Amino acid sequence: MRGAAILLVWLLCAGCGQVADAQAKLVNDLRVKDAIGDYEKADHAHNLLDECVKAKLVAGAYADARDAADSNAWMARSQEDCRAAAAQLHATPQAKS
Repeated sequence: MRGAAILLVWLLCAGCGQVADAQAKLVNDLRVKDAIGDYEKADHAHNLLDECVKAKLVAGAYADARDAADSNAWMARSQEDCRAAAAQLHATPQAKS
């Protein structure tokens, strides 16, 4: 009887990991989509400083989703956007230490 109960619990929980992984992927995909949408709004508004910040948020969303390639691409874009924002504001970006 005890073996049957253990088998039943095991069968019920066998797919739990896959369900949790699928839910995590959906959440990460939604975060990336929202972050890209926010970046595009800033881009349409031609707000360079906002584009700089939003691109970093997109890079972070991709990093959280464990997508290194897209995260690195968006980080490079954020650096370009931040340089453009600094130039628009006549500011000098700080050197990395």
